[in-house]
Amino acid sequence: MELFIYIAKVVTCSGMFYTLYYCLFRKLTFFTWNRYYLLFALVGCLIIPSLHFQVQQPLPFHTSFPIQVVSSNPFNSSDIDDIDTHTATQHINWEQMVVRCYVFISALLLLRVLTGAAVIIYKAIRKGQKVQGYYLITNASKNNSSFFNLIFLNNNQINEFEKEQILTHELQHVHLWHSADQLFTELLKAFFWVNPFIYLIAKELRQIHEFQVDQCLTATRYKANNYANLLLKLMSNPTSALVNEFSAYGVKRRIQMLFHKPSPVQNKLRYSWLVPIIIIMVYQFSLEKTYAQAPLKGNFTLILDAGHGGVQHGVICGEQYFEKDITLAMAQQIKAVAEKRGIHTLLTRKTDEDVEFKDRVSYRGDVFASLHINGAPAGPHQQNANGIEIKENPSGQNPTLSAQFAYQLKNSFRQLGGINTNDTVFAAPGLYVLRENKVPAVLIEFGYGTNPKDLNYILEEQHRYAIAEKFVDAVVAYKTTLNNFSSKQK
Repeated sequence: MELFIYIAKVVTCSGMFYTLYYCLFRKLTFFTWNRYYLLFALVGCLIIPSLHFQVQQPLPFHTSFPIQVVSSNPFNSSDIDDIDTHTATQHINWEQMVVRCYVFISALLLLRVLTGAAVIIYKAIRKGQKVQGYYLITNASKNNSSFFNLIFLNNNQINEFEKEQILTHELQHVHLWHSADQLFTELLKAFFWVNPFIYLIAKELRQIHEFQVDQCLTATRYKANNYANLLLKLMSNPTSALVNEFSAYGVKRRIQMLFHKPSPVQNKLRYSWLVPIIIIMVYQFSLEKTYAQAPLKGNFTLILDAGHGGVQHGVICGEQYFEKDITLAMAQQIKAVAEKRGIHTLLTRKTDEDVEFKDRVSYRGDVFASLHINGAPAGPHQQNANGIEIKENPSGQNPTLSAQFAYQLKNSFRQLGGINTNDTVFAAPGLYVLRENKVPAVLIEFGYGTNPKDLNYILEEQHRYAIAEKFVDAVVAYKTTLNNFSSKQK
């Protein structure tokens, strides 16, 4: 899921960069500026989504994390908290299949790029002749082209003066390192082949390369009319995306640009639009709003695991809500309150996704809590089962610290009005997220979804906020206890 979110952000960023270029810069004759802008756009759309900044702000009381309503109840479900193996393995993992297909296609495209480069180099080795710092390969390619310092020249139908113009043209490509740009864009297209804007930016960049060289040659050495006639004479279809081809790309626009009036210098001010665009993208894709007041002393990381997700819906509560949606809303609420208190908080899932058990316990922090809603089996006593329950593993990897955290949670939750808290901390050695966790860990059942009173309490936004406050109070008490113990040890 993280991969697809990143790709979606890259697509959006590259779309914004391309739109800005198309609307403001495309018709300008500042070709060097446009080249660097397009290269910056390609790099920027990769970097900006990968950045992460936190901005602290006050938390309003009525921060809402809605719970999705189930439109129908086509099946019955029981809580799977006590199942050791992940039942999602019984279903097709579509996300994993899509990732594998995406990577496979990328690998094929990457192989094509590398093969194309290898063929070009092979031709140069076999038929190339070194001439003044570059390699000249004659009549080995249909089109006149270059790839780094390898120049392919087709002598057919050209005289010596035309040959000189073509060689000068391709040497200018070599001097400006245009092949590096094209190799870079081809690699990007292999890795981000679903992004249409990568192709559009690459096309514009190739066109800019030709504008740069044409402008240089007609301004210093050759007449524009003769040069334009040569472009038309040798006009051909492109044969490879890796090479610079003399007269295969956008000949009509190139000729128009040859005779286009230079853009006024003041038009360079248009590039200042890049600043607000970058600010908007960073704000949208790189900033995480956190809430901090009276922070805990010292670094402390809380890991919240919203139980279930994806096809694993958990308990169906009141025939209207899935457990997975309630636990996610609870995790988001606790995270908001915890960060208000200065506690760095990680979520094992931020959306409705199926997360493997091994991935849930892969996070490193100071304490771990798996959040669930309980469910009683159908029967005459179903609605009698009620209250918050806490589970921990007495034989786990951190039994003492886990028990201390469970104790603090139990004492804190008992202060809630309107819902019971079980006095017993249950031993659950079979639960994967407790048994395999390297972090002190507990599992919390925030009441019974099969009990109307518990469910009504949990569904009330202000009650979830109260639960979150008591949860964070327990975390602070746990951290304080650890600090006091460490001080006594010293």
